[in-house]
Amino acid sequence: MAVKTGATAQLQIKSGASYITVAKVRDITLNFNRDALETTGIGEKDRTYAYGIRGTSGSGTLLYDSTDSGTQEVLNHILSDAETLSGVKIVLDTGSSNGTITGDALITATGASVSVGDLISVPISFSMSGKPTGTF
Repeated sequence: MAVKTGATAQLQIKSGASYITVAKVRDITLNFNRDALETTGIGEKDRTYAYGIRGTSGSGTLLYDSTDSGTQEVLNHILSDAETLSGVKIVLDTGSSNGTITGDALITATGASVSVGDLISVPISFSMSGKPTGTF
């Protein structure tokens, strides 16, 4: 079994009908959360739970490259007045069909961070709408 590194991962953004790879990604995080709903009844001595609603969100840092269409797509999407969802695809291992999670997402925050002597970074945050698809 081989442990994977960031060298085998990609972030892809939907542009039109297809996905394009964002060229320079420093880091990306994907979070799945499921509510725990209490089902304990009156007179019971121990709490019991059932699964509730799932939520998927993520964040990351891109390195600004004005010639990269993936980075441009992220930045321009939040600047547009369109209310369409973006497609986000996280690929953990480019050499396998496993390890890919895809979903429709709202890009909820982005911007640019500039420091003297450092690269221009673009932090992003997104929330997926609906059930993500894929496998680990």
